[in-house]
Amino acid sequence: MDDSSILGYVDPLICSPGDKPAVKVSCSRATFTSRIFHLRAGYQHPDAPPVSHEVVESIAQQTHDGKPQYSRIGSFARIPSWKGALLDNVDSVSISFWCQPTLLSGAKHDQYLFSSINKETPSGFQCLLDESGSLVFWVGVSQNAQELNFTTRLLRHQWYYLTWTIEPGAKTIRLEALAKARDVGEGSSIVREEYTLPQPLKISSNGPLIIAGASFGCGPFSRPMKSGSFNGKLDGFKVQTVSEGTIDTLLDLDFSIDIPTDKIRDVSAHAHHGELVNAPSRAVTGHDWDASQSNWMQASYGYGAIHFHDDDLDDAMWQSIFELNIPEDLDSGCYAVLVDDGEKTDWIPFFVRPSPQSVKVPPVALIIPTFTYAAYANEHLHDESRSVHFPGDASKRDKYFQTLMRRPDLGISLYDSHNDGSGTCFSTLKRPVLNMRPDYFMWLFDGPREFSVDLWFVDFLERELGSKGYDVITDHDISEFGAPLLKKYKVLMSCSHPEYPTYGMLDAYAAFLGNGGHFMYLGGNGYYWSTTHDPTRPHRIEVRRTEAGCRTFGLPPGNWHHSLTGEPGGLWRSRGRPPNLLFGIGSCAMGVGKGVGYGITEEARSDPRLAPILKGLRSGDIVGDFGLVQGAASGDEIDRLDYSLGTPLNAIIVATSKLAGGHSDEYLLFNEETLYPMVNLTGTTSDKIRSDVLYFDTASGGAVFSVGSINWVGAMAWNAFDNNIAQITRNTLYEFIRKTKEM
Repeated sequence: MDDSSILGYVDPLICSPGDKPAVKVSCSRATFTSRIFHLRAGYQHPDAPPVSHEVVESIAQQTHDGKPQYSRIGSFARIPSWKGALLDNVDSVSISFWCQPTLLSGAKHDQYLFSSINKETPSGFQCLLDESGSLVFWVGVSQNAQELNFTTRLLRHQWYYLTWTIEPGAKTIRLEALAKARDVGEGSSIVREEYTLPQPLKISSNGPLIIAGASFGCGPFSRPMKSGSFNGKLDGFKVQTVSEGTIDTLLDLDFSIDIPTDKIRDVSAHAHHGELVNAPSRAVTGHDWDASQSNWMQASYGYGAIHFHDDDLDDAMWQSIFELNIPEDLDSGCYAVLVDDGEKTDWIPFFVRPSPQSVKVPPVALIIPTFTYAAYANEHLHDESRSVHFPGDASKRDKYFQTLMRRPDLGISLYDSHNDGSGTCFSTLKRPVLNMRPDYFMWLFDGPREFSVDLWFVDFLERELGSKGYDVITDHDISEFGAPLLKKYKVLMSCSHPEYPTYGMLDAYAAFLGNGGHFMYLGGNGYYWSTTHDPTRPHRIEVRRTEAGCRTFGLPPGNWHHSLTGEPGGLWRSRGRPPNLLFGIGSCAMGVGKGVGYGITEEARSDPRLAPILKGLRSGDIVGDFGLVQGAASGDEIDRLDYSLGTPLNAIIVATSKLAGGHSDEYLLFNEETLYPMVNLTGTTSDKIRSDVLYFDTASGGAVFSVGSINWVGAMAWNAFDNNIAQITRNTLYEFIRKTKEM
């Protein structure tokens, strides 16, 4: 991080009028200023709408003291009530547990299996894997801590039952390592090692016991800190003492209890319950999993492990620099705190929902896909040093890329594998999310994506309806408030990429359509992945990627059920709720090459119901053969009609990319769309690879309009919304508003 870097986040990200969210900023310069803006179009391009953010005059500019802030990266467990006095006057203490390391060398830091070392005394003990993957044990002696290097070598992905025995009287440290056979080609083995020291041992300490991490604070820190967390699974962690022949179990952690929580349960009589920090993966297979049960909710054994990672992050835990006082009369919308240290700036976004007590609301609501933003948060798919990446043009590595390379403490996304190669399950918004910025450029698609492109919808609605003519709500709001929230509105508009709904959100959408609502699905790859969200920890979402879907990794068998709810992971399509059932189309393909436009179908031109939507279009027009992202309206991830997946039989294809020439062979069919023989998988060879614009009426008097492409909005915004894609969108919006007034 250079001396002038500045970045931050607002906590909570979504707030209501009257709230006082905290603004957390890292700034290496002495002071910085803050100013609040209502965001509109934010991406600069000669053919795009001009950048037009508006100052919120009711919140004054302020000056603040700067301070650098760095997070503790990596997950671990903490036993706060652990007291070293419990180990006074014992004949021996043993620490035993199952362990499966997943990254032995290459972590570039020590990986702590457990630690109670008090750095000030020093006293206590700790065990770690050093940077070469060797086992090292430290124990307090007279004036310092003694390092003991063991020769036993652990193998990656093998389960071991490790027992460390400390005998203060004999001044000995003993290791017993039982290696569990991995397959029928090998048997179990056991290794024993022992050290005897000349000095008395000091094993008591007054600090907490840390498992899978080092004994230092949670932060924030004024300088970068190495992780210290263990990469791998731990299971059945136990501490026992022997005093005059009596065995006492001081700690017996059963990780299979309280899986949906951040709590860990001590089932011993001492009840030294603990807590998890930075959301390691639970509901994962343990040392005794035998594939007889793949759902942890139904299993009586096999799920007693936790998978820790040195790049897990759940809460950056930065200190608050100041609070925002959200005015009671502030319109709902997308906002940002512009922080400026005199040399560099950062636009720190936050969202203001309508007051939950609001009864009178405008007819239209724009749904901001905050779960999608969380899933993609700080993705590293451009980082060619990682096992999962897309090769990219180095010249496109912008300021946000450079910051992520300098700041590993900002965490990774649900599209990145962990440093140990395992797949991610959680993502968080309690951190700076650098690809959630109004000027963000997505290196792979040569244009804005997610939040930065969705601001064109905001700008469009500001022009068409004004700030009082629509509300902004988020995925988080629908997850928390459900169908009663959506029932307030007559017309809902999605943004470009609403990929991550929960079961409850799909229920809310179904209820909205069942009550006569009108829905405009203005994106692609929507309503795709099964997602879970805990409103008590609203910053966190969970996604379990299984054996189908467009994905950068898949989790291994036995790990496919969400830890937060026990629901199956994977695609909503695989769970019997494909997006076709509600919105008529579903995701089918993706490409990074140039996009294409749409051709209007003859059926649509002859249907009187669609005349208001197609008003102003010339006969024979190809629409959307232009755009600010990939050069056209149909591109990136695209959707099509499929009756076999539940598309309503009364649906009409308004337009399709096949009538505009179709996609190139840079577009590939999703794997869930393919069966044997594996042929016709590219844009020019498959009829399945296309974008369909769809319209259908619902039985309750509502209607659905779906466009089938993430890049629709990039064409809509072309030439400052003066084009045929914007005209279709505008026509549909006004027609839906008109129809709701007649109901």
